[in-house]
Amino acid sequence: DVLSKEATKRKINLNISYEINEVSVKHTLKLIHPKLEYQLLLAKKVQLIDALKELQIHEGNTNFLIPEYHCILEEADHLQEEYKKQPAHLERLYGMITDLFIDKFKFKGTNVKTKVPLLLEILDSYDQNALISFFDAA
Repeated sequence: DVLSKEATKRKINLNISYEINEVSVKHTLKLIHPKLEYQLLLAKKVQLIDALKELQIHEGNTNFLIPEYHCILEEADHLQEEYKKQPAHLERLYGMITDLFIDKFKFKGTNVKTKVPLLLEILDSYDQNALISFFDAA
């Protein structure tokens, strides 16, 4: 876009050709996957902390909780601190994936902005294979 605008300003005839490498899109999604999965898991754990603390206060004994929940209670301060350090990290990852989706189809001449809400739903219930399938099918 920038090159085209500059060429137009200077009245230069510009012929741009490109080829979209589908493998690079999948590769980018796979590179983002561990970061996205980690941030989603962190957000879910932080959401559980208040409910687990309330259970701990009212029940007194939390032996009935599964080990994962015990771990969340033990690491609650650390989890909340880590989450506060990077409050916008998950949003940035969502933004990168959304931009990748829009740009991939923009180069193909297709406007997919109407499909962004569906993409965000897929991200909220994240599954890597479902996300890749969505990118392929759109």
